[in-house]
Amino acid sequence: MKALDRTQPALPVTFAATEKRTHEHVRHGITNLFAALNIATGEVLGERRPSRNGANFLAFLKKTVKTVKPHAGEAIHVVLDNISMHTTPEFRAWLVKNPHV
Repeated sequence: MKALDRTQPALPVTFAATEKRTHEHVRHGITNLFAALNIATGEVLGERRPSRNGANFLAFLKKTVKTVKPHAGEAIHVVLDNISMHTTPEFRAWLVKNPHV
């Protein structure tokens, strides 16, 4: 996730035109966001991390699973995109030990 800011303020909406913005921006760095949605409660869990790697992702997932506490027999569904941090041996070993995820 890039932290960007425009170099100029947006031009206001007029009767004949929509809001206009400049294409130029200033970079303020990058942060990595891990987020989870508990669809039963609507609660969003999130953490920012300086780096995106398997260890940080696994730590977030472990913390999330402890927070959610599903009812007996219920599973936690995890939707992952195609980044490779969930293909590490540590992550795969954790999944084997936690089949409810």
